[in-house]
Amino acid sequence: MRLLPKEAFAEVFEPLVGKRIGFVISLGNVGDDLIDMATMQLLGEYGISWTIQDPEGPIEEGVEELIFSGGGNMGHWYQNNWDLRGKALDLGLPMTILPQTFNSPEDRPYKRVYVREQVSLQFCPHGILAPDLALGLDYSSNIVPRKKLGIFRRRDSERTSRFRWFLRDPAKICQTPEEYLQLAARYEQIVTDRLHFSICGLIQGRDVTLLPNTYHKNEAMYEMWLKDLGCHFQQTPSRRYRSRRAA
Repeated sequence: MRLLPKEAFAEVFEPLVGKRIGFVISLGNVGDDLIDMATMQLLGEYGISWTIQDPEGPIEEGVEELIFSGGGNMGHWYQNNWDLRGKALDLGLPMTILPQTFNSPEDRPYKRVYVREQVSLQFCPHGILAPDLALGLDYSSNIVPRKKLGIFRRRDSERTSRFRWFLRDPAKICQTPEEYLQLAARYEQIVTDRLHFSICGLIQGRDVTLLPNTYHKNEAMYEMWLKDLGCHFQQTPSRRYRSRRAA
């Protein structure tokens, strides 16, 4: 199941058609890998010639432009990706930032910057609104859910719960995007503050409730895209969920 049609991503991919593209992959977790999986799929569907580009070079043969992974790491919050983008820019090729969330300004000479929700435009006024690329992932599974409810919460710097060690973080459990999707498929209902785990559930038609992270990302993505895709949003797990033991 694909949450948004291929055509919803035309503004991102059509400018790349006919060029040899170097794909600079961000540093992140399995949710970021899910975005990259969708990106590679969409690059193929738009007939774009591409290769993975090491940001420290040398430039791969024939590469004319660069793209940098979508996700939620623009600004200074994740210094490793800030540094990675700097190294990629030093290669001297035009670089496009795929749909991202900004948590602070990043004034650098990118060719194009796509943002995936409205709030990020406050930090990047010249950003172009486009969907998170994971919403374009074409994926299906024959897994039948055997558990009623799964509650999954972050254990990293974006968590909102004080009780870190009691949290079940799906990004710590899974190593690949396929495992992420398969874990979500096992539950009829999912409550999570992991944005891309919620998307894994939606792709497979599950009842998904998204919780906030420590900045605007989750709520802004819900308002911009996920609400219309059948997702729910709550500030905290409801009493009904808290009173039951997650399977």
